[in-house]
Amino acid sequence: MGVGLTITLISSLMQGFLCMDFSVSLPRRIGAISGSCLLVPCRFQLPVAYEADLLNCSHSGVWRKGSTTGRIVFSSGQSQGQNTIQGEITGDLRRANCTTVFSSFPERYNDSYFFRLECPNRLKYTFDTGVYISSQSEPPPPQLTGGVGVSEGERVRLRCSAPVSCPALPPSLTWLHPPGRTEETVETLESRGGSISITSMLTFIASASHHNQTVTCFISYPLTAGGSTEPAAATHTLSVQYAPRSTAAALSPSGPVPEGRGVTLTCSSDANPPAQRYIWYRDQSGQLSRRAEGGELLLLASRQDSGVYLCEAQNQRGSQRSRPVVLEVDFTAGSGRSVPYIICGVVAVLYVLTVILDVYKYQSLSRRLKLIELKLKGENTYAALRVSSVTSDYDQLQPKSTSHVDAPCYENPIPMETRNKRSA
Repeated sequence: MGVGLTITLISSLMQGFLCMDFSVSLPRRIGAISGSCLLVPCRFQLPVAYEADLLNCSHSGVWRKGSTTGRIVFSSGQSQGQNTIQGEITGDLRRANCTTVFSSFPERYNDSYFFRLECPNRLKYTFDTGVYISSQSEPPPPQLTGGVGVSEGERVRLRCSAPVSCPALPPSLTWLHPPGRTEETVETLESRGGSISITSMLTFIASASHHNQTVTCFISYPLTAGGSTEPAAATHTLSVQYAPRSTAAALSPSGPVPEGRGVTLTCSSDANPPAQRYIWYRDQSGQLSRRAEGGELLLLASRQDSGVYLCEAQNQRGSQRSRPVVLEVDFTAGSGRSVPYIICGVVAVLYVLTVILDVYKYQSLSRRLKLIELKLKGENTYAALRVSSVTSDYDQLQPKSTSHVDAPCYENPIPMETRNKRSA
């Protein structure tokens, strides 16, 4: 009883050990281009007891779709026309290599696929580890790296990489880059798992003109029936650090400036990173003297400000000075100072005229009031005279007797009519 139990346990352990030796090495996911070929790297291991059986299993590979018991979509023992997916096992099964190339992977066949050994002997086994294959009509964009944080004068290396779905029909990588001297190299790499990738490297010397320029890498896959897919692209914007350039100083207003008027001097430059510091200098008899700091210099024009000015832009990459500009102050015209006095004079004249007008109105009103007052007093006096009674003295006055005065000799007392009749 004890011996039999021991033998059973040993047999079970041996069977478990043998089962544990069945394993397969596959990528977890593979991207396929519909209409193009697809390489599936595949290697497996068997228990030692089945190694002899593997020697008679050169064309006995099967791929199932969906699960370990799913339908067979490819079998190396069948003709090409009988398989749902056309392909070929390019690996040597006798050396535990089950690598398979599908000549034209169909569209909308995204699923997990499981490999099975179907040898003409007892070696028949479906590996429980599968590979997920996703098919799409347009290729994914390549992976573009490099060219970050470079400085002017440094060598830039950009890498454009993409998976090779089928070595027989490798993809094509092309560059679109700014004008200038460049170098391109292409290499194909195979990983330990058997997957293959292609890399194109673009090399050039960075300059300030490359800043904010775009570099694009295109990839297209050839199709089994001819032609190729539409290109997919990856774009990278270059960032190049450089010292200030195109530094310039400007005056506003330009030309001769009247004395007393405000003047603005502005300094600008092209730099990456932008200039953090601006310094203004004044040329005095051939010697530069430091005047101020800042992107703008504000002045109230005077005789002492006339002269030659220039600015300097600085960042951590370097510095650059501008060309000189000339500030001309016109202190002979004096128009700038006369304007305030003219304004004050006009205001004073207006004020005097206003006062005179107010005085005139006041005097005119006063005269009118006096006339009205006199008129009212006159009416009151006349009324008093009319109502006063005649005194008795007036009644006693007697008219003085008048003596008869003869008419003068030149005056004819005869009426004009009587005289006329007599003449007739």
